[in-house]
Amino acid sequence: MSQDPIKQQVEKLKKKAEQNRQMHFSISKKANVLNKMLHATALIGSSITAILTFAEFETFLPWLSWLTDGTYKLIIGLFAGLIFIITILEEYLGLGKKAAAHETIGKQLTTFIRKASTLETYETLTQDHMDKAVSDYSSINESAPIIPDRVFLREKQRLCIKIDVSKKLEQTPHMSVRLYLIKMKLKQLFSSNQT
Repeated sequence: MSQDPIKQQVEKLKKKAEQNRQMHFSISKKANVLNKMLHATALIGSSITAILTFAEFETFLPWLSWLTDGTYKLIIGLFAGLIFIITILEEYLGLGKKAAAHETIGKQLTTFIRKASTLETYETLTQDHMDKAVSDYSSINESAPIIPDRVFLREKQRLCIKIDVSKKLEQTPHMSVRLYLIKMKLKQLFSSNQT
């Protein structure tokens, strides 16, 4: 087999790995942010509940004149119940584990991309090199969590935009990236209206 088809296969495999890596890191980042928000809400809510439990309702009468002992206890109880539900939800969703799993796969894909980049520098590539690369890529994807279609399409679009901007920056390094993105968006809108 000639070298060009094998190098093209390695390049295609590397591009797939880059797309998947970006998707896994994006899912990991979002799950991690949501997990931290839920955890912070649970901690702050628990602290507020503890403080309010030991406070007397008369303390709040200057601000809330309608407050009685019964309504104060009811409000604290409802707030504590809400915080309890958030705590259970945090554990049930397992967002920390989800974030860690996607981040691990993203790191494995990064290592694979580095190995594939090294393969591209070889003068002679054998089919064994290609088979090993395909095997490594397949084993990473077998243990990878599923990527939803919505995330797949959005992240593929983001990666293509990054590649386009990167190519444009090589030609004109001092251009404004935001203005370029707006220009391309407008160009796309006006060209799609004509078709």
